[in-house]
Amino acid sequence: MAQSKPLLVVAIDIGTTYSGYAFSFQHEFLADKLKITTNKVWSDGDNHLQTSYKTPTSVLFDPYGHFHSFGYEAETKYSQLAKNKEEKNWLLFRRFKMSLYKSEISETMELESVSGQRLNARSVFAMSILYLKEHFSRSLQQQVVDTEIQYVLTVPAIWDEDAKQFMRKAALQSGILGDQLAIALEPEAASIFCQSLLANSRSDDEFRDADDISGIGSRYIVVDAGGGTVDTTVHEVMLSGDLKELHKASGGGWGGTQVDDQFTGLLLKIFTVKVIKEFGKHHKSDWLELEKEFEINKRRISSNDEQKFTFRLPASLREVFCFHSKCSLEDQVAESGLSKDVRFTGDKMRISGKMMQSLMKPSIQSIITHVETLMADPKCRGISHILLVGGFSESPLLQEEFRKNFRSVTVVTPLDAVLSVVKGAVIFGHRPGAIGIRLAAFTYGKRTSRVFIDGDDAPEKLFIAEGKRLCRDIFNIFVTMNEEVPYGMETREQTFSPVYSGQTTMGLAVFKSTATKPKYTTDPSCFQLGSFRVDMPYLTGKKNRKVGVKFILGGTELKVRAHEKTTGKIFDATFNFVTKREDENQLQSDARVDETIYPSIILLVGGFCKSPLLQEEFRESFHSVTVITPLDAVLSVVKACVSAVLFVMHTSSPVGSPVPTSLNYLVLQVI
Repeated sequence: MAQSKPLLVVAIDIGTTYSGYAFSFQHEFLADKLKITTNKVWSDGDNHLQTSYKTPTSVLFDPYGHFHSFGYEAETKYSQLAKNKEEKNWLLFRRFKMSLYKSEISETMELESVSGQRLNARSVFAMSILYLKEHFSRSLQQQVVDTEIQYVLTVPAIWDEDAKQFMRKAALQSGILGDQLAIALEPEAASIFCQSLLANSRSDDEFRDADDISGIGSRYIVVDAGGGTVDTTVHEVMLSGDLKELHKASGGGWGGTQVDDQFTGLLLKIFTVKVIKEFGKHHKSDWLELEKEFEINKRRISSNDEQKFTFRLPASLREVFCFHSKCSLEDQVAESGLSKDVRFTGDKMRISGKMMQSLMKPSIQSIITHVETLMADPKCRGISHILLVGGFSESPLLQEEFRKNFRSVTVVTPLDAVLSVVKGAVIFGHRPGAIGIRLAAFTYGKRTSRVFIDGDDAPEKLFIAEGKRLCRDIFNIFVTMNEEVPYGMETREQTFSPVYSGQTTMGLAVFKSTATKPKYTTDPSCFQLGSFRVDMPYLTGKKNRKVGVKFILGGTELKVRAHEKTTGKIFDATFNFVTKREDENQLQSDARVDETIYPSIILLVGGFCKSPLLQEEFRESFHSVTVITPLDAVLSVVKACVSAVLFVMHTSSPVGSPVPTSLNYLVLQVI
C-alpha cells in the first residue's frame, strides 16, 4: 500500500458484463464512510451521453492492435463499422472476464475477439483498467499526486491465486505501482459495504430488515450474483466489529451470462443453428442490438406468468432465415413446439413470461442449491440473513425464488445492489483489516527435500546429493486448509538449506493442496501456485547456509517472504507462472529442510505421551514434521512440552550437545 492512510482510495470493478469505479478521500471516509463518489455519465463516442453507474465491459482495438475505446464508445464504434462492413480487422472483446475462471493461465494466454482474431489476454485487461483509471482522473475535480492514491481492484472470491496474480500484473501494466494496489474479493467488499450502511444508520426501508446483521455474533450469507460468476461468503460479526469468515468462499459460473446462453439456445431452436451462426457472423451490429434488448428485458422477469416480452426482430435475421428455410417463421415455431410461447407480429417477436422464466431457472436453481448446501453445513449454523448483491441480484425472479426457498431467514437486497461491491471495495481500501479472520482456502506449503526414510518414502523419490540420500518432492506444510488465519498473520519461520555446496541460488516452489496433510507435492490433491528464487552469492558455510521462509496470510492474496541469513536480504515472492518443465525440475531439487533445526519426525515416548490432547497439540504445532504417538493433557503441561520442543528446534545444539547433521528425528520423553 502506498501509505498506511492514503489520501484517496479508488476502486476499479471490471465486471463480466459491466464495469465501473468509485472513490473517496480519507477526510470524507473519516467523516462519513458512505460518502463515496461513483461516475454516472459515460460517452458513447457519438456525441451522446449514457446515464449509468457502469459501462459495458467491451474493449475495442484497431486493425494495428492499438487500443481504441472502451464501454459504450467501443460498442457504438464497432456497430458503426459493422453496418458499413468495415469491422473485419477490428478487434472487439466482450465479456472476457470469465476467461480467467477455471482456466489454465499463462503469460502468453490469448483472448478471441467477436470476429475471431486473437490478442494477448493481459493486454486486453490492462487497457480496460487503464481506461477506467484515466476516466477517473479526468472526472476528478482536483489535482492529486498519483503516489497518494490507493487503488483497489475487485475480483471474484472463487478465483484461483494465479487469476488474482494475473489481474495484479494487468494493473501493473496499466501503470499502477505494486505498493499502491490492493485486491478486494467481491462478496467480502459487498459485506463490508452492507455493514457500513447499517452502522451509519442510513439504511433504506428495503434494507431495514437487515439491522440484525450488525450485532455482535450475527451470522449471514452474502450472495454476490454478477454477470459471470456467483460468489458466496459466510460472515460473523466479531466483538471488535470486524468480520470473521465461517466458510471459505465458494460459488460457480451461474451468473447472468448463463441466462444469456439460454436465450441464445432458444434462438437456435427457433431459427436453427445454421441461421443464427450466419446471422452472428455477417450481421454483428444487429446481433449486438438483440443482445442489448434481451439484457433490458431480462431485468424485468418475475414470477408473473402473464408478462409478455417484446423484441424487435432485425430484418437481417428474417432475411437470413428466409434464404435458408422453405417455411415461414410461424410454421417453424409451430414445428419446434414453441407456438404457445413465441409469436411474431410484423417486425416484433413476443415471448411469454413462462418461457422467459424457464431461461432463468437453471441459473437460479444452481444458486439456490448451492446456498442450501451452505445452510446445511454445521459451520454455518445460526444464519439469520441472506444478502443478495451484484447486478444479477436485482432480478425480481431471483429475489422471489430466494424468499420462497429460504423462509427461515431474512432475504435482503439493498438498493443499488449493483454498486455494493465497488463501494465496499473503497471502504476496504481505507480499512484493509475489516475482514479480521479468514479461513485458509487450501493447505499451503513449499516443495523441499529431506533425508530419505527407508520403508516410509516411495523409492522413486530417492536421489543422491553429494553422497547423501535425500527424498524429493516433500510437501512442507505452512498452513492447513480451513485453518483460521487472522489478517496479516505470519506463519512460524521454517529454515531451509541448499542441497549442493556450490549453489548460488535456491528455488522455492509454492504449492496448494485440497488435502489437510499432503505428503508429496506430486500427490493428486496438489497444485503448484508459482515459484521464486533466493540469491545465495556467498558460498561460506556451503550446505549449512540458511534461508528462512514464512507465509503471510489472512489477506486477499497469498504472500511468501524469504530471509537469506548470510546477507540478511529479504525476498518477497512475486510468483512466476511455470511455463517450462525444465524450470520446474530444477526447482524441485535445490532446497532441503535444514535437518539440524527441523527434524522430519518427532517421536513421543513415555506414559504421558498416550494423552490424546498432547498428541493433537503436537500435530497442530508441527505441520512440517511427522509426529508419531500423538498429543493431549492438562493444557499448561502441554504448552510447556510444545515450548520445549520449539526451543530445541530453534537451537543448533539441542539440550546442550551437538546434533549430528544426519539426525532426522527428535525424541521427546515425558515422564
